[in-house]
Amino acid sequence: MRRVWFLLLVALVLTLIIGTVGFAKQKVTLKVISRTWAKEEIEWAWKKLQENHPELDITIEYHLYEYNETRTQLAIRLSRREPIDVMTVDHIWIGEFKDMIMQIDKSKIKGYDDWLPSFRALMEKYAEKGKTLGLYASTDIRLIFWNKELMKKLGIENVKIETWDDVKKYAKMIKEKKHLLPEGVKPIGFMAGNSEHTNSRWYDYLWAAGGDILSEDETKAVFNEEPGVEALEFYGWFLKNGMVSPEDVLSPPNGAVYDEAFLNGKFVISLGNGHWLGTSTAKNVGMTQEEFVKKFGAALIPAPEGGERGTTVAGGYIWCISKFSKHPDLALEFIYYITGPEGWNVEGTGKSGIPTVKSALHTIDNLPYADLIKEALKHARFRPTIPEYPKIAEIIRDAIQEYVMNYDKVSAKEVLDKAAKKVNEILQGK
Repeated sequence: MRRVWFLLLVALVLTLIIGTVGFAKQKVTLKVISRTWAKEEIEWAWKKLQENHPELDITIEYHLYEYNETRTQLAIRLSRREPIDVMTVDHIWIGEFKDMIMQIDKSKIKGYDDWLPSFRALMEKYAEKGKTLGLYASTDIRLIFWNKELMKKLGIENVKIETWDDVKKYAKMIKEKKHLLPEGVKPIGFMAGNSEHTNSRWYDYLWAAGGDILSEDETKAVFNEEPGVEALEFYGWFLKNGMVSPEDVLSPPNGAVYDEAFLNGKFVISLGNGHWLGTSTAKNVGMTQEEFVKKFGAALIPAPEGGERGTTVAGGYIWCISKFSKHPDLALEFIYYITGPEGWNVEGTGKSGIPTVKSALHTIDNLPYADLIKEALKHARFRPTIPEYPKIAEIIRDAIQEYVMNYDKVSAKEVLDKAAKKVNEILQGK
């Protein structure tokens, strides 16, 4: 009898052990390298992932950094072959990290064609046919803006800007009545400080004139060709006609300082600002979105005759899976939550800004000049994605600044040719 009870006890214990093992959740840790601003969206996507996989106990081990440190950490960790699952890659870095990114079969991505065409093209730039390097998240665009209140004070209303000649026409009108403006206010402003914003806002005009930064295969400088000369001379026209001084445009150390100066009345017309001018920048200077729309007008980036109106640099990041990932399927699901159509511009998701998926664009309808933003997305352009770009950008920026400082002594062609020679030497590995 004792033997029977003993066997029953053993059977019960074994049943409990097997049952416990059977119901124990598998522990999975996803390792993520991203930017400091991504914490909320990472945690939202983590929650979505866990809800969809109740059989798993998922942990997200994320490390968040500022811009330059993110790139450095990716370079160090990937060179050590660390098992990173997910990484946030600025689109201008993809040429540098392309060999460390796991290519994703497009057929595995729900609604892949929902991504806007130009952004899909960038996602697929270095990938094999039928694959992508990752999924684009939000982006940003640029528009031309003007101060409607100051214009009205000068008797200028119903402003319509579509061409470079339109800008010059209004600048002349403003200068003729400059005595009616507050002291120190300039008819025109543009960014020429020591910042990437100087490059990106000039590129808009380079592209509008039909030019580009580098050749299509990114092996040769072409910004010094006729469209580039025209774009730099467009800046020079305002300097030569006394509508702005070199000091006015060179002094802002970054785009944020320039943008706030414009909102505070430093310039009547600004040749280019990010769409955030009416949201975060307005908030920074104590202005509501409604006040912003009432005070400032906007239009697509203008073009010269025969050019393309609306061209704009597009910024943003691609969420990628490392080729050393231990959990690529979960990683793909995770980055889809972050970049896909659900949750955009909803409190608590962390997914803010301009989506690059068509089905989510309605979520920006409350932004100032939303219709213009959507139209500008159709003309989005991207900076070079090769590792040499940071050095190239510095050379181009130096050229813009040299011309601005010496517009009455040197030609745009001369300055750009000199810069192109330096860029080509870098591209040729000299």
